[in-house]
Amino acid sequence: MRAFWSGEIAFGLVTIPAKLYTATKDLTPQFHQLHKECGTRINLVRRCPKCNRDLPWDEIGKGYEVAKGEYALFTKEELAKLDGDDSTGTIEIVEFVDPLEVDLAYVEKSYWVGPGSKNVRGYSLLRTVLDDVKKVALAKVKIRTRTRLALLRPRGRLFSLDMMRFAEELVAGDEIAPAEGKESSDREKQLALHLVDELTGPFDPARHPDEYRSAVLAAVDEKVEAGEVARDSTAGEAPVEASESKGGGAQVIDLAELLSRSIKSASKPGPAKAKSAEEASEAEASGQSEKKPEKGKGRKKHATG
Repeated sequence: MRAFWSGEIAFGLVTIPAKLYTATKDLTPQFHQLHKECGTRINLVRRCPKCNRDLPWDEIGKGYEVAKGEYALFTKEELAKLDGDDSTGTIEIVEFVDPLEVDLAYVEKSYWVGPGSKNVRGYSLLRTVLDDVKKVALAKVKIRTRTRLALLRPRGRLFSLDMMRFAEELVAGDEIAPAEGKESSDREKQLALHLVDELTGPFDPARHPDEYRSAVLAAVDEKVEAGEVARDSTAGEAPVEASESKGGGAQVIDLAELLSRSIKSASKPGPAKAKSAEEASEAEASGQSEKKPEKGKGRKKHATG
């Protein structure tokens, strides 16, 4: 499988090369709008109802509605500035939490996180430690344009990165008033407990397939066999898939030293300087001892390529 993102996991002063892979796929049957008379797929146009004409992309801007029919207009440059810095390529761990404390309503989409280089010492170390302490890492990551919260958690020999909603994106439950009713009797509770016990089993989603998708695909096969197929003479070639993004760090060499320095700097204000992979590799090759960097300087990013 091809990775769509390459970068690094920032664990204190340790940077671990990593790659992201899609972990889910939407198999919901998709239907397109067609002209029933000729079978041609309908195009969605960008039309201005006031000017009564179709618009090219260079005439289209973006606006945030501040009142009914009133918009604050933004240029592409202004929107790019709001996106923040270009710190793509880093899964920055901010703290470790108990997975049982994480409400599943926060989880939005999952990705696989694989090692980004042949040297997997740092990758394996972090995965083993999280397994041992039964914790998951809360991280910040910028994919494409927006920085999001995510959970980095061990899953077998890999990590998964679960993209999360922000706290303000969840609707509070106290906004919904539960219906008040008569308290259940002891007999009703016993019967309910018995039914729960009867229906209890191991978690296996494969036992509950998507019946709607199966029905749609079976109906499609029947349509094809019966020759009920519309042909779109205007259909072009399939779009070219986006190439894999470049990036990713090189090897992390002296893990023990970097971890020790991370512990010391965690209780002190101000970021410390991370060791670049190139410097670590050169030091190991020459056998020279490494000089500790000065405190108070920002993290030096790995070279990408």
